[in-house]
Amino acid sequence: MPLFARRTRPETTGYSVIDEHAVVHGEITSQGTIRIDGRIDGQLHRADTLIVGRTGSIAGDIEAREVVVAGAVEGNILAEMRVEIQPTGSVRGDITASAMHLAEGGAVTGHVAIASREAAAPDIPRIEAARHRTPALPG
Repeated sequence: MPLFARRTRPETTGYSVIDEHAVVHGEITSQGTIRIDGRIDGQLHRADTLIVGRTGSIAGDIEAREVVVAGAVEGNILAEMRVEIQPTGSVRGDITASAMHLAEGGAVTGHVAIASREAAAPDIPRIEAARHRTPALPG
């Protein structure tokens, strides 16, 4: 392949936003990108890419190809590719991913496992197993 060959990007199936004035109770599922600037409470949230903005918060487990956290997540994260915790981001729960970036100022309270792509998310339903081994965090 030539050095400057045009790369193809995978097609996304949409971009959804939960704004900072919204509160959603229940499960969220999308094959596209979801940006959370409000609050989501529920058991499980699935997306291709899930972005938690500075004003966003999620209470519940996340399964996605990629997760970016600038707000707050209370639950386990299972990412097929990578997790990025930005300087304002915090996660209270276990993280399993192929790669992770923790920016200075970002916080993680829980276990972090970095594994190959296949081991991180073989068929994604591993979040149930992670939920059973996660100790309760002091509140």
